[in-house]
Amino acid sequence: MHNWSKALNLRTPFKISLVYLLVGSLWIILSDKFIDILNLSGVITIHSTKGLFYVFLTALVLYLWVKRLKMALTESDERYRILVEHSPEPLVVHSKGKIIYINPAGAEIFGAASPEELIDYPVMKLVHPDYNDFAKERIRMIEEGRVSIAPIEQKFLRLDHQVIDVEVRAVPIIYLGKPAVQLICRDITERKRSQRLLEEREQSYKSLVENNPDAIFVLDLNGQILHMNSATEKITGYQQEELLHQTFSHLMVDGDQSKVLNLFEESAKGESNNTEVAITNKKGYSIDLSLKMVPIIINDKIDGVYGIAKDMTERKRTEELLLKSEKLSVVGQLAAGVAHEIRNPLTSLRGFVQLLQTKMDNYDEYFQIMLAELDRINYIVSEFLVIAKPQAVSFEMKDLRKILQDVISLLDTQAILSDVQIHTTFDSDIPLINCEENQLKQVVINILKNAIEAMIDGGTIEILMKVDDDTIVIRFIDQGCGISEERIAMLGEPFYTTKEKGTGLGLMVSQKIIEAHHGSLHIKSQIGIGTTVDLILPLDPNK
Repeated sequence: MHNWSKALNLRTPFKISLVYLLVGSLWIILSDKFIDILNLSGVITIHSTKGLFYVFLTALVLYLWVKRLKMALTESDERYRILVEHSPEPLVVHSKGKIIYINPAGAEIFGAASPEELIDYPVMKLVHPDYNDFAKERIRMIEEGRVSIAPIEQKFLRLDHQVIDVEVRAVPIIYLGKPAVQLICRDITERKRSQRLLEEREQSYKSLVENNPDAIFVLDLNGQILHMNSATEKITGYQQEELLHQTFSHLMVDGDQSKVLNLFEESAKGESNNTEVAITNKKGYSIDLSLKMVPIIINDKIDGVYGIAKDMTERKRTEELLLKSEKLSVVGQLAAGVAHEIRNPLTSLRGFVQLLQTKMDNYDEYFQIMLAELDRINYIVSEFLVIAKPQAVSFEMKDLRKILQDVISLLDTQAILSDVQIHTTFDSDIPLINCEENQLKQVVINILKNAIEAMIDGGTIEILMKVDDDTIVIRFIDQGCGISEERIAMLGEPFYTTKEKGTGLGLMVSQKIIEAHHGSLHIKSQIGIGTTVDLILPLDPNK
């Protein structure tokens, strides 16, 4: 069509009509001469005037027809140029493996300066090597009419070897009487790059959420859980399926539910706030959390709330240990500065009391009370000194069963007087342990004396010993009055005691000894049922 348009530009309607007029007139004149030469004028009669008039008339018709045809072709050519030449969509026609037509947009997408540069260019040289086999098979099937013309995405190579992503729709056509394939292309490189960037961001966000050590969960505007990461499952003990579409506040302890609801309502209004709360996990344990809630804003509209919770249980426990350590340090400093100053006057007082006891009669009862109280003060000073300064210890391999039996023999009389029976159950394969025998005896004495004194009406003390992994567990179970949870938290504090004449230093000293052995002491108790004390010692203190 484009070639015909160029031809018509060269031969205007006037020139065509003029040529027709000259040829027709010449034919009329020559035909008269020819008839005269052959003496056919009697048989055939032709009037030259009529013939010439006919030629002029048909020449005029021809002129008008050709002019109209030229206008139609010009209009068609403009449409062609608007639709194809000026189309922003690249168009490529290839046949027998070579490009036979490409529009300017196609030349631009493949890095050519002009369409002529790519005419007769092998089309497979533009296809990325990874797609060669696929492209060849697709072209063959298209030429045979056995494939859909649905668009596909594939990679191409520009003339400068830059890789581009292109969406291609292949259509079988007839071009200049021969079968060919027309490619309707669309450069989707930027779209693919944006898509890859979006996918990378989504993966980065997913990695941030899923691998975050803090619990992260998504709530809808009704406060129901839509999604949560693995850290949330670990902290709460629940799987995602168990908490899906449930409110997070139902995990809170009673006193914190209203606090969390207020925090959620503030976040649902666009505010970000945080607070400290406690939840009860699946196993029934209390977990301290630092909870922050932030609104989820999509298209300037609040669509939900993010919950971010950090497990503070270990940190609070560490803070409590540091506080206890500070108190221990204060007690130690006090002991170091005062103990020796107290002990010397005590020695003098005790000596004079004993001297007066020999000189005076009828006051023995009072002297005995005074001596007993002086001995009690001396005992407290001794405990102070244990806390105040490191003790010279000598670790040796000892049998824990023998250590316990020695202590039980020592306290057996006191137990009988209190109507308490001590039963032991020891595993047969208890190994020797590297320890300081006298210090461990002191710990066991403190534990058993507390148990006996707590059993006002008598009862039984069970002592169990077993090996658990790399540790030895010694469990003391009494049937005493028990201790409340609030008081258990205070045990080990200096000068805190549940006994009328206690000092609160016995358990503190015991904990210090156990820590020196790299072990631990755990106390559980119920009012009216009794107390269980677990003494845990490592088989190898160096670990």
